[in-house]
Amino acid sequence: MKTSWAVAAACLALQAVAPSAQAQPSSTAQAGQRAEIEQLLNRYEHALNTGDVNAAVQLYTDDGVFMAPESPTAIGTKVLREAYAGVFQAIALKLKFQIAEAKLLSPEWAMLRTTSSGTVKIVANGAEIPGSNQELFLLRKTGGQWKIARYSFSSVLPRAK
Repeated sequence: MKTSWAVAAACLALQAVAPSAQAQPSSTAQAGQRAEIEQLLNRYEHALNTGDVNAAVQLYTDDGVFMAPESPTAIGTKVLREAYAGVFQAIALKLKFQIAEAKLLSPEWAMLRTTSSGTVKIVANGAEIPGSNQELFLLRKTGGQWKIARYSFSSVLPRAK
């Protein structure tokens, strides 16, 4: 019994050490990956600010997931297209994203945490209100390009009383 506990403890210790022992991309490679991720975020910002459904949806993987507050989850290209069409029919955005954290999880996966601020125009009545969000992106590299695999955001503005 003592031997099996010792073996189990040794295995756990090796698992904890193994990720740091794996080859890490060079700082030059990491900088290149970050630049590609920033380009993706810039293209997404442009798609949102121009209300371009096709441009927004093309930035997602085929099984991409969009999770907006108080809305059903949109999964896959067809549903993403419908979701973004609905968003852009209701509001016009003028947002600027800032990267708070970018982390390469593997050669094919990355996490991006951002904030955004700007204005949101309500199409129905023309009213403009401040927009300020925190966002979380899970990115996947497919076909040599970073794409949005999962995206969720929430407002950081206090709710109106």
